[in-house]
Amino acid sequence: MKEIFLSYSRPDSSTVQALAAALEEKGVSVWIDRSGIEEGDAYDTQIEAAIADTRVVIVVWSQHSVRSHWVRAEAAYALSKHKLLPIAIDKSAPPLQFHHIQTIGFDGWNGAGHDEAFTRLLTVLAKRLDRASTLGEPALGAAAIRSKEPVAPAKQNRLVRMFAAGLVAAGLRFPEKVIEQEFRDYFRDRTYIIAQIAFLLVFITYLIYGVSDLASEAAINSTRFRYMVACPLLLAFYFLSYKEFARQHSQLYIAAFALTLSICVSISVVLLSIETPFSIVNGNGTMNFMLTLGALSAMPLGFVPAVLIGAAISALHALIMMGIPLGTSWLNYLHISSMWTVAAFVAFWREYQMRRSFAAELS
Repeated sequence: MKEIFLSYSRPDSSTVQALAAALEEKGVSVWIDRSGIEEGDAYDTQIEAAIADTRVVIVVWSQHSVRSHWVRAEAAYALSKHKLLPIAIDKSAPPLQFHHIQTIGFDGWNGAGHDEAFTRLLTVLAKRLDRASTLGEPALGAAAIRSKEPVAPAKQNRLVRMFAAGLVAAGLRFPEKVIEQEFRDYFRDRTYIIAQIAFLLVFITYLIYGVSDLASEAAINSTRFRYMVACPLLLAFYFLSYKEFARQHSQLYIAAFALTLSICVSISVVLLSIETPFSIVNGNGTMNFMLTLGALSAMPLGFVPAVLIGAAISALHALIMMGIPLGTSWLNYLHISSMWTVAAFVAFWREYQMRRSFAAELS
């Protein structure tokens, strides 16, 4: 059983090899060779086994490793097991989720065993490994990371497990939780700008369609709602999308925008049907909901949230069609169902291809 697991990026191999040699000179056993992970085997199973067999995981942050999905995944898993000990061999900042973890600076380390940074590392390891007698007495002010009692994982509902397994089989989820979280960050970083553009285009389109309200002298309440409530609300979503909380929770934020748009469209359709010849019976309301589903397909939502939001839009459409006999309105339902299917397929294909690209970069 090794004491230390070294997580690093291949371009940093020379520095990491020197660090491993210096640690082994001090009597610390190190797991460093990633060739032990066999191709084709489950990533999480082997990484979990390797980390479980060590007491401390030293993550070597650098300009290379901060961009490595492998290293970030190993660091996230080590953090969840309270084994993480990060060091930085250059001036690169750690990924956002590790900013709160105190990092030992190894920038400029020359491989010497008496270097100040290496001494600090030994001090922390002495506490972690309960080996003060062999690694030296801890120095004052040493950076130690508090360990916490492990939390027993909650048991998942059987239906939830079956659903998750179905997503994995469909290529819409990675079985490894840390890899799945990395993919979500990857997906957000590459598609969030598309969401912001979609927000703005939806607002402009909704604004322009208000011209049809103004063309009718009777369209008073619908015009008021469109320009005094809906447009400011949609525009607020666009401006708030530049806030960090919106970016960090991008899927939830995009879904909230799409749902808000759907409700606004539903209210506008009802008001127009009351005040103008813009009749629901004639299919004019259905056209608005089809445009909303078209906007949904343009928003970079994952497959599952896209299906759920599409279901909500279809339900709102069905709600305003309740007073119309099915024999008259069945074609409207067919149009909405078809557009919902298209939006779901676009979301599936987009996410599936992104996951394939991510997996290719990971490997």
